[in-house]
Amino acid sequence: MWVVTRCYSKHAYQKTLLLPKTKFAKRSSLQKTFGELISQSSDEVYKRQYEELLKKLSAITDQDEKLSFIKNNVFVLHDGPPYANGDIHFGHSLNKILKDIINRYHLMQGKYVYYKLGWDCHGLPIELKALRELNGQVGDLSPTKVRSLASKHASQAVKKQKKQFWELGVLANWDDFYCTNEKQYELDQLRVLQKMFERGLIKRQRKPVYWGTETYTALAEGELEYKEDHKSTAVYVKFPLTKASCELLQTRLEKLSGVNKPIKCLAWTTTPWTLFSNRAICFNENMYYTAVEAENEILLIESSAIDRLTWGDSKTPTAVAELSGAELAGLQYTNPLVSDETRPLLHGNHVVSGTGTGMVHTCPGHGQDDYVVGIANNLEVYSPVDHEGRYIIEEMPQHLRTILVGEDGKPRKVLDAGTTTTVLSLLQEKDMLQSSYDHTHSYPYDWRSKKPIIVRSTPQWFACLEDVKKQALESLETVRFYPSRGRNRLSAFIKSRSEWCISRQRSWGVPIPVLHKKDNPDEVLINEETIEHIIKTIEAKGTDAWFAPSTEENMQYWLPENYKKDAHKYMRGKDTVDVWFDSGSSWNSIVRWYKEELGLEKLPEPLCNLYLEGSDQHRGWFQSSVLTKVCSTGTSKAPFGSVVTHGFTLDENGIKMSKSIGNVITPSDIFTGKPNIGPSLGIDGLRLLVAQSDFTSDVAVGPTVSTHVADALKNFRLTFRFLLGNLQNSQDFVLLPFDQLRPVDRYVLAKLKELSIETNKCYQNFNFAKVSTLVQYNMNNLLSAFYFDIAKDSLYSDSLTSIKRRQIQTTFFHILEVYRTILGPIIPIMIQEVFNHLPTGWLQNSIYSQKPIDYCPMTRSYSGVDFSNHESIVSEFQNKLLVLQSFKKAFGALSDVTKPGQVKTTLYCNQGEQFDPEELADLTQSGEFNIIQGEASLSANGILDVITLNDGNKISLLVEASAKSSCPRCWKHNSESEGQLCRRCYAVVNPGT
Repeated sequence: MWVVTRCYSKHAYQKTLLLPKTKFAKRSSLQKTFGELISQSSDEVYKRQYEELLKKLSAITDQDEKLSFIKNNVFVLHDGPPYANGDIHFGHSLNKILKDIINRYHLMQGKYVYYKLGWDCHGLPIELKALRELNGQVGDLSPTKVRSLASKHASQAVKKQKKQFWELGVLANWDDFYCTNEKQYELDQLRVLQKMFERGLIKRQRKPVYWGTETYTALAEGELEYKEDHKSTAVYVKFPLTKASCELLQTRLEKLSGVNKPIKCLAWTTTPWTLFSNRAICFNENMYYTAVEAENEILLIESSAIDRLTWGDSKTPTAVAELSGAELAGLQYTNPLVSDETRPLLHGNHVVSGTGTGMVHTCPGHGQDDYVVGIANNLEVYSPVDHEGRYIIEEMPQHLRTILVGEDGKPRKVLDAGTTTTVLSLLQEKDMLQSSYDHTHSYPYDWRSKKPIIVRSTPQWFACLEDVKKQALESLETVRFYPSRGRNRLSAFIKSRSEWCISRQRSWGVPIPVLHKKDNPDEVLINEETIEHIIKTIEAKGTDAWFAPSTEENMQYWLPENYKKDAHKYMRGKDTVDVWFDSGSSWNSIVRWYKEELGLEKLPEPLCNLYLEGSDQHRGWFQSSVLTKVCSTGTSKAPFGSVVTHGFTLDENGIKMSKSIGNVITPSDIFTGKPNIGPSLGIDGLRLLVAQSDFTSDVAVGPTVSTHVADALKNFRLTFRFLLGNLQNSQDFVLLPFDQLRPVDRYVLAKLKELSIETNKCYQNFNFAKVSTLVQYNMNNLLSAFYFDIAKDSLYSDSLTSIKRRQIQTTFFHILEVYRTILGPIIPIMIQEVFNHLPTGWLQNSIYSQKPIDYCPMTRSYSGVDFSNHESIVSEFQNKLLVLQSFKKAFGALSDVTKPGQVKTTLYCNQGEQFDPEELADLTQSGEFNIIQGEASLSANGILDVITLNDGNKISLLVEASAKSSCPRCWKHNSESEGQLCRRCYAVVNPGT
C-alpha cells in the first residue's frame, strides 16, 4: 500500500539515490603509469600473446601447416632502426606510436604480433660523437680504439633510447632487439654481401663519387640533402681550338673561310675549381651550333643559347655561321689554364639544349656523365683533390703548385671563396674568362655535416644495379603503399640508380672482406674462397680483430690455406660498408627469427607485413632493403607487403624542428606540458596527438593542438568514469540477453555497431585521425547528449534490482567494451586503467565467462552482442527520435519551466500507432507522459506540435507545464502533493510495502 510520505528537506533522500561510485581517477598519473600501467598494458600483453604463439606453433609438426598458420595468424611489423645517438624527440615518438597503434589493432583482431625493435649503431655520427667526448684529446687513435669508444657510445644510447621508447607505452619485448653492431647481425650482413659478390654484383672501380669533405668519406645518393638556394660562381670559359682545327672548321664552313680570328668553344660551368681537370669538351651531334663574332674572336655555342647567355659588359655578339653538331666531330682544343696537350671535342648524349652553352666542360674524374664519356673515349680519370677537399699539389702542373697553396701554407680547399677568386684571376690572365656571376641552384649537401659535397674520383666498391633494377621494380608490384604516392617515389629512386657506392672510409662499421697487396694497394685479393674464410674468421675472432694492425703473423688467420704462404704480401682492407647497407639488410633478423625461433624451413613471402618510416626513407631504408633482398636472393620479392610513410615534425609555426633553431620537442615536454607546447598530456595524450594528426604530411605540435587533445582526453576519461561509476552499483549482476533490452538500448548498441564497422575500416586504411573523430562524435552526440542524459534518472532513482536499471547497465557494459576496444590501440594506458577498475562481478558473470578476460582487453576483439540487423534497428527507431525532436522544439518554446521533468507531455495518435508511454517518458525525461488515441486538444498554456512520421502519417505532441508537485527524491513533477514521494521513489525507499 502506498502511504503518503512528506519531507520538505531538499537533500533528505540523497543517501537513497544510487549515485555513481568509482575509484577511477579524474586525472591520469605519470607515476602510476610508469610504475604499473605500462607494464600491464604493454610488457605483459606482448609476453603472453607471444608465449601463446610459440605454444601453438610447437604443437604443429607439419611444415606446410605451420607456414600456413603463420601467414594467416601472425602480423610482423619490422622496425626500421633509429640511429643510436642522443635522446629521442617528437619525430621518434610519431614513428613508434604509429607502429604501436597498428600492432595493437592487429592484436585486437585476433592475430599474434611480432615486433622486434632495432637500432642503427654504425656510422660517422656515432664515431664523431664518441671522439668528441675525449674533449679534444684524440691524438693518433688506432681503429680498434675508435671502435671501442664508438661501441660504448652506441650501447649507452641504445639503453637510454630503449627506456624513452618504453615510456611511450609501446607493445614489445624489451629484452629482444637487434643492433647493427651485434656480431650475428654483422655476420648475416656479410653473407648478403657474399651472395651479391657471387652473383657478380660487387666490383671495385676508380670512379667519381659524392664525397664529404668534412666527414672524409664517400657518400651514397641516400646520404645527400639538396639545398635549393645554394650559390655557386658560374663562369663562361673560352677554350681555343687548335690551329689545325680552326683551319679544318673554316674549310667546312664557307662563311668562316678567310676569317682571321681565333675560334674558341664557349663552355659554362658552376664548378670552376674543376677546370684544371678538364679532359674534353662535349657537344651533341644532333643539335645546331652557331659561330658568333665577339670582339676579336669567334665563339662556338649552341644556337638557342645566344639570347639567354650573360655577356657581361660586352654587346650581344653577331652570328656569323650556323653548323650542325656533326661538323664539330674531330676538332681539338687546348686548355691554356694548364698548358697541356690538345684535347678532343666529343659527342655526349647528356648534352641537352636549354641550359648552358651546349658545350660541356668535361672532367672524367669529377662527374658521372663525364666519367661515362671518358671511359668510352679512353680519357684520363684525373682527380687531383684529396679527402679534405684540397688540391693535391704534387699532381698539379708545375706552374700551378705555388698558386694553389693558401696563405696558411696548405693546399687550397676547392670550395673556398679564395680558390674561386684565384681560378677567375687565372682565367682572366689566360684570356679564357668571358664572364662570371652568382648562380643560385639546387646543390647536394652531406646529410651529416650539412656542408656542400664535392665529386671526386677514388677507388670504391660498388654494387652494380643495372641488371637487377627490373627485379627490384617487379618486387614492388604487389606491395601496398600508404599514401599511394609512395610507390612512384620509391620506384623513381630505383629506376634512376645504376650503381650503389657501398664503401666508406671509416673504422666504425662492418669491414669489406678484401685483402690488398702491401706494395700495391690497388691490387686486391677477393674471391669466393677468401670471402668465406674471412667471414668464418670474423665469426671466430670478432669484427674488431679485422681492424688490428696487419702483421705477417696475424695475416695467417685471414688467408685460406692456399694463400698462407703469401701472407706477408697482404694487408686487410680499411673500408667499411655503407650504413644504409647495414640497416637495409636488417630483414635478416626476421629470417633468423622464422628459422631459429619458429622452426620454419620455408620462409613466407613477404617476410614482413609492414614497414613504416618517414617519407625520406624512400631514398634510404626502403630502397636499401629492397636492393639488398633482391640482389642477394635473386628473386623479385620485396621484404615487405605494405609500406606506410609519415611526414616530418614541425612546431606550431610550421617550422621544421631543429636543434640549431632550438624548437625541438621531446616526449617528456608533452607529458608534462610547457608554455610553448601546451598543457600536460601524459602518455595517452601524446599518443592521441599522433593519432589525430594527418601523419601522411608534416605534423605540427604546439599550444593550440595540445589544448584540443587535452579536451578530447578529458572527455574520454569523464565518459569512462561515468560508465564505471554506474556499473559499481550491482549485486551478482548477469548481463541481459539482447532481446530483453529496451528499444532505446538496442538502438544505442546498433549505432555502436555502426561505429565499430566504420572505425575498423579506418584502422585498415591507417586513417587513425578519423577513428578519433568518429569516436568523439559518437561520444558527444549519441552518449552524452542522448543516452546518458535519459539514463541518469533510472540509474540514480530506480531500485537496485530494477529491470530498467539492469537494461541500462547491460548497455553500459557493451558501450564500455566497444569503446575500450576501439580506443585501445590509441590510448592503451587509460584503457588498461579502465579495465583495472571494472567491477569483478561484471567479468565473472558476463557473457565472457566462457572466454575469461585475462591480462588486458587489447588481446580480444569486441565480441559483444553480434546482430546482423543493426541497420533495421536504427531505421525502426527513427519515429521515436522524431517524437524526441518535436518535444525539444515544444519544450524550448515553453515559459516558466527549466527542466523536462517539470512538464506533462501528451501524444495524440490515431488508432494503430504503437508507442510505449514509459519509453517516451524516458526519452523526453518528462515528469509525466500520456498517450491518447484521438485528436489533440490544445491547452491554454501548452505547445502543440505536429509530427510527420516516416510512413507519412501525422501525430500530435502537446507539451505543457505539469500541474503535479516535485518529488523530493527524483525532483520530477509527478507527485500528488508538495513534499510527497512519487510512486517509484516511495517503493524504492520503502521496499516491501
